[in-house]
Amino acid sequence: MPSTILPIDWRPIRHLVLDFGGVLYHIDHRATASAFHHLGFERFESLYDHGNQSSLIDDLECGITSDDDFLLALRNRCQEGTSIEDVKKAWNTVLIGLRPEVVPLLKELASRFDLILFSNTNALHAEFFERQIMSQHGKTFGQAFRQIIYSHRLGHRKPSAKAYREVERQFGIAPEGTLFIDDTKINVLGAIEAGWTAVHQEPNHMSLVELLGQLGLKDL
Repeated sequence: MPSTILPIDWRPIRHLVLDFGGVLYHIDHRATASAFHHLGFERFESLYDHGNQSSLIDDLECGITSDDDFLLALRNRCQEGTSIEDVKKAWNTVLIGLRPEVVPLLKELASRFDLILFSNTNALHAEFFERQIMSQHGKTFGQAFRQIIYSHRLGHRKPSAKAYREVERQFGIAPEGTLFIDDTKINVLGAIEAGWTAVHQEPNHMSLVELLGQLGLKDL
């Protein structure tokens, strides 16, 4: 069962920083593992699991490994005859879609806070979900945020202290005025160590609207 979440003091909060996958967007790591299993890649889940993944994927999400090198490395562990396009398609099966309540909620939050998205992701996934969101919602989603920050562009990923510091430096975030919400506990702990107010969300137990309500933000 999820732990009890108590109201916070919203008075100093100016920046609301939201994670993407899990919090705003439905993802399914099991679907990716299944897709790679069908390509002959055994035990893919040991390479890629939520909050626990290999250095190969960490490097992709920090922009260190190129898309082509990453896809080739995965293809080399699949059965003979697997194409790069097969691998790319399997890699993107984790991406399901925006949670249905998200778009109207973001519009309301953007009217109250400096709204920022901060995601550990990679160019391959970003290309897929940006195109998907644009086709379904137009520019409404992206326009809700003052800034959209992807780890592969930032050069650092959560929970590295450098990631939070770079976000502060590049985008004018004041730690004492920031609330961060993420569905990965280690990322929340990293933000707290950086001086941010941070809360862990469990999307399977509580929607973002419900979480914000428990934190004391009303009229959503």
